[in-house]
Amino acid sequence: MANLSDKVAPSGVLTPTGDGSQLTGIEGTQTGVVNHFAASSAPTGYLKANGATVSRSTYATLFAVVGEVYGAGDGSTTFAVPDLRGEFIRGWDDSRGIDASRVFGSAQAAEFELHGHPSRRVTQGSISNDTAGGGLMIDSNAIQANQPAFTGTPANVLGEHIGGSGGDETRPRNIALLACIKF
Repeated sequence: MANLSDKVAPSGVLTPTGDGSQLTGIEGTQTGVVNHFAASSAPTGYLKANGATVSRSTYATLFAVVGEVYGAGDGSTTFAVPDLRGEFIRGWDDSRGIDASRVFGSAQAAEFELHGHPSRRVTQGSISNDTAGGGLMIDSNAIQANQPAFTGTPANVLGEHIGGSGGDETRPRNIALLACIKF
């Protein structure tokens, strides 16, 4: 048997010879696989994962894999591919219990976990450091009392809201690539 490294062109591309009739067990990328590409157009054999409706007959193999999970299209001749534009991908929970109520293929709206930020309030000029770690320091009749910071709507009048800063979404560092689905 010839060494395959002898068949690699200087460009690094494998260049086999013959008609390929003796090749067995070679599989390509499976239909329905989503890949990200560093190009602005889908390569051959892929569709942009942009929520478009496509023909059930032209893309019958893909329709057999994804069905109407991402949209029924017109309900008879078309179906929708996933729309991954601007989305972060999250693994399906699949009974693990971390995102238990999640349905396969469903999208979630943006959310920021409920939390609080400490704040200090005083009614007279002199007050000492909050060493107990409470979020609110209240000076009532010259008596200091530590109160926990609140989250959400406060249940008492001692709660204070502190302003925040930031942009219009919560996101990690990222890079934009084109998501495509194999048909």
